[in-house]
Amino acid sequence: MSAHYKSLARRTNPDSVALFPLNGTVMLPGCDLPLNIFEPRYLNMIDDALRGERLIGMVQSRGDQLVKVGGLGRISQFSETEDGRYLVVLKGLKRFHLREELDVTTPYRQAKISFDGFEHDADTHDAKQTSEALSESGRSDRAALTVAMKALAKAVGVQVEWESLKEIPLPLLINQSAMISPFQPEDKQSLMEAATSDERRRLLIGLMHLYAGQIGGKAGDGQKQ
Repeated sequence: MSAHYKSLARRTNPDSVALFPLNGTVMLPGCDLPLNIFEPRYLNMIDDALRGERLIGMVQSRGDQLVKVGGLGRISQFSETEDGRYLVVLKGLKRFHLREELDVTTPYRQAKISFDGFEHDADTHDAKQTSEALSESGRSDRAALTVAMKALAKAVGVQVEWESLKEIPLPLLINQSAMISPFQPEDKQSLMEAATSDERRRLLIGLMHLYAGQIGGKAGDGQKQ
């Protein structure tokens, strides 16, 4: 991973940020989030971000109310399509607490934020891959996650290159898996708000087995009919 992004995450502490509310989507540190932007207000938001520090706050909502923990991302890739859409990739820097929504004239929402309690999020950016043979704890932690991932992948019918995942440091693998797994918004938010990487790993494993069982059960019911 990148020492550059670790340094950037540590020194980037805006008091406020433009918000992109998107249910079912969370952005965790060290991970890339591709976005297809087509609504005029969010095209405007991207234009403004590119003129500044390229920062966007990803956050879920419950009805009209925004959740209180979101992810700060920086635009790392940008392109424009012939039909006027923006294809953007955000790099997750760290999480934030949403303190107060601002009264603004922009067509998109903005809020005051703080990073209290998320000081260690930056460490994910240069997490090192450890030798599983040297750490019994590390081996069992990763093995338990792999078993859960395989159960969920089998239930949803997704093919995965398991060998390639061995190259990904465990904290980053946890975050990526939390982002892409087909969980309900409230479950993704629980993963987002987990205090530590190990807490997120244990919650992720439980959710993967739960969803695998539910999806597998529905498939079995369908075959019986």
